[in-house]
Amino acid sequence: MSNYSFNAFIMSSKKFKRDKQEKINLIYNTFFNLILERGYHKTSTNHVAKSAKISIGTIYKYFPKGKEDIIRKYFEDSMETFLDHQDLGNINDENVRDFLNHFVLDLFKNHQENKGYNLAFRSAIQSDKILHNTHKEKIFNIFKDRAEKLQKINENFKQIPEKKLIEVFIFIFNLVNAILYHHLSVMELFDTDDKFVEFLSNLVTFSLKYYLKRDSV
Repeated sequence: MSNYSFNAFIMSSKKFKRDKQEKINLIYNTFFNLILERGYHKTSTNHVAKSAKISIGTIYKYFPKGKEDIIRKYFEDSMETFLDHQDLGNINDENVRDFLNHFVLDLFKNHQENKGYNLAFRSAIQSDKILHNTHKEKIFNIFKDRAEKLQKINENFKQIPEKKLIEVFIFIFNLVNAILYHHLSVMELFDTDDKFVEFLSNLVTFSLKYYLKRDSV
């Protein structure tokens, strides 16, 4: 293959990936906006296709199971992106506080930047029991996988039973998300973002220490 052909192939591949992601983002944006307007149960893939001005086949190409797949895939993509930014493998007693500050700040920024998505996502999960149970199972599996990987690469995590480590991850994740949602969507808890993030970081640090020591007392 000539250099020209190779470069053309690379450019074509990049364009395909970019076009694919643009379509997926369009579907996400349209779907969650419709949930906020109509509610989860009154939003169908046909509504999404019409509002986004794309074919119904395009939606099912990327989300074979329809709107349940859109919810699932959005959460998985968000979690993968978020967790990839967390340097969990190098946590130790000396840097755990800095890590928790970083963790809280990243979640805070995520909620700020994706407020509409998160509101619609929460609305969908709360309105459908099957979706809710599937979501709980997905969270468990994500943190189970993360716990298994961490115990292989970090001595600090090997000292904690896997079941307890999973429980700690899920507890902290749910705690922070619940407070962030209230602060950003219901009522502000502090008059500045810096004060709020500092408080939440302190709360997470205390909660983590309490949770890890609770069963050993």
